[in-house]
Amino acid sequence: MNRGRSYSFERRFFRDAGTGAETVQLTSFPCVNIKLYFHVNAFTPDSQTLVFQTCALSSRDSKVDIFKVQIDGTGLTQLTDDAEAGSPVVSPDGRWLYYVCHGELRQVSMSDYSVDTVGYIDGIQPSTGLSSNTAGTTINASMSSDGRVYFTDATLKNGRRAILRYTTDGKAAAIIYESDSITHTQCEPAEAKIVAFQHGPDDKNRNIWLINEDGTNPRPLDLPFGNGHWMWLGNTGKIMSNLEKQCHGIAVMGEGDEAPELIATGEHFWHAASSRDGQWMVSDTSWPDNGIQLIHVGTKKYATLCYPESSNSHPQWSHPHPSFSPDGSYVVYNSDRSGTPHIYLVKIPAHLKEELQTV
Repeated sequence: MNRGRSYSFERRFFRDAGTGAETVQLTSFPCVNIKLYFHVNAFTPDSQTLVFQTCALSSRDSKVDIFKVQIDGTGLTQLTDDAEAGSPVVSPDGRWLYYVCHGELRQVSMSDYSVDTVGYIDGIQPSTGLSSNTAGTTINASMSSDGRVYFTDATLKNGRRAILRYTTDGKAAAIIYESDSITHTQCEPAEAKIVAFQHGPDDKNRNIWLINEDGTNPRPLDLPFGNGHWMWLGNTGKIMSNLEKQCHGIAVMGEGDEAPELIATGEHFWHAASSRDGQWMVSDTSWPDNGIQLIHVGTKKYATLCYPESSNSHPQWSHPHPSFSPDGSYVVYNSDRSGTPHIYLVKIPAHLKEELQTV
């Protein structure tokens, strides 16, 4: 049993060659290491610890384990050692890592590494491997701000896709919605009364759908031409979405808004994430890759934060998928610049924030 086992530092410090931003490479071991998806919380609330996924073996069907590490590269510790550790997310209070294994929602302590089963849903198709993006439990997990409710999506044994809802007190676990196509499931972070997911596109090119927390009242968000990469904009109740390449931008829209608001344009923004306060965005770019862009929502100004130099190819771990620490001081991203996917953390320069906030 390797759960709770600590490992030597793998860190490497450097300055980004293009922007000079202070960066630490957190992993170096030659296996597939991948950050949690850009809209999934990977950090403890003090912004000092984050979790990531890593393949246990150098094989295409390797099981995936979850590790934690401090932002300075110390404290590398294995958190899971199960047949499957799908849909991981750190609880809002930072005490627990939650994940799904063969239909069971499990929680492992971030301090003493004890593990408990919280709930169980029958009929879930197990999956192994980081590439199993549409089989079994996936990479999409979210929780209410009080840690009371956990949501994810999964493939059922009958082949259909489903949204799962578990309460962390162990009193409820159920499939709340089924369809033929569901991904990117995430609850609204403030109150978790609304759940958004990817489906479609429909005849109006809308592919973001909303349901109530109990799975009722499915309806589309009237935002067309999303490229499938989107998340809630902090606690604003609005959703930010990267747009298809021909639209060249990032848009924001809330349910009931008359039209989307275009926040940034001029780049092929690929995967964008919001800060906790909804004031900032960070996005990788691709085709061409002009680096990771830091964007201020209010001024709509943006600038290059760093250059991940990843291949931006088909495997998920070659996509930077940048996201913020809770305090907004750091951005974590993936890169296979060395030939092996690793986790990188870049500190946002104070002068860059000042420049972007200035009208």
